[in-house]
Amino acid sequence: ATSLTCDPSNAEEFQPGDIIVFEPSHIAVCSDKRNRIGVPYIIHHSPLGATESDDLYLYKIIGHYRITPPTNPES
Repeated sequence: ATSLTCDPSNAEEFQPGDIIVFEPSHIAVCSDKRNRIGVPYIIHHSPLGATESDDLYLYKIIGHYRITPPTNPES
């Protein structure tokens, strides 16, 4: 995985499928949906169960990762 910015003020850096780690130990995945100002929703487990919500700013981000498929040099 590639390590990316933890600064949520640059919302376009967060893309669908990105993995976000929040403090102290909460993990989410970026959704393909965004709020009216362009901040991505996250998919995570909340007290209500698994949710897709506008919670990117709710927790302190301590990790942001993107998994990219390996390149095939024979292609």
